[in-house]
Amino acid sequence: MLKVIILENDDYQADYTERLVSQRKLINATPNSYDIELYLRTNDPQKVINSIKDDAYLAILDIELDNQLSGIDVAEQIRKKAEFAEIIFVTAYQEYLPYTVSRRIEPFDYISKGKQIESIADRLRIDIDEAYARYQNYMNSNQKHQEKFTYEPTHGVKRQVDFENLYYIESVKNTNRRLRIVGKDIRIEYHGELGQVNNKHLLKVNQSTLINPKTIQEFNRKERIVYFGANRELKVTVSYRKIKSLVDFLEKDNNG
Repeated sequence: MLKVIILENDDYQADYTERLVSQRKLINATPNSYDIELYLRTNDPQKVINSIKDDAYLAILDIELDNQLSGIDVAEQIRKKAEFAEIIFVTAYQEYLPYTVSRRIEPFDYISKGKQIESIADRLRIDIDEAYARYQNYMNSNQKHQEKFTYEPTHGVKRQVDFENLYYIESVKNTNRRLRIVGKDIRIEYHGELGQVNNKHLLKVNQSTLINPKTIQEFNRKERIVYFGANRELKVTVSYRKIKSLVDFLEKDNNG
């Protein structure tokens, strides 16, 4: 579902935008209603930031909010946290447009409040239709269906790695609660504990390593070593008591 956020200082504008979104959900160019919902309507930018998860959003944002945080700050956080996001600025302050470029927010549209409300409504209808079409394309694309591992390099900021490129995750030796993600052209270190990584695609093969069995190039059972990479350049040692679980997983995967 595409979740709609309305961040707006002007109650009249917020009411109008909310009604327009509700109508567009039901009345549009397609035979079916849009799979969208009004997720949040507020004039508090911090409330929006606190509510953002790894999900899909259409954010309709005012910029100047009589607050320490602006709509641009909110958009920046949405870009960092959201799985998918289309951002529309509806503002009286056109001079903020360059900031959206310099901060790499890439808004979908930038609508001036100086226009007649009917003109704003026409533009929003077009934008909602196009944003929803992009959302559908995203949902149907390989990008959506490709499994990903999500981690937090800093608190509240999420990043993802494609599982097809992830080899293993290991505790970094001689450091306090630090992990390293290793994969195809991937070397990432971040603060974390191996015991807190909970993912059904990863298998623990020793005290300090979780591996992605689907990316194994070879498993030498006699030497208890799994190899990764096209040239088997990376390897991980499997503990004696983890051999059976790895063999079972590989046999199940081959038979499946």
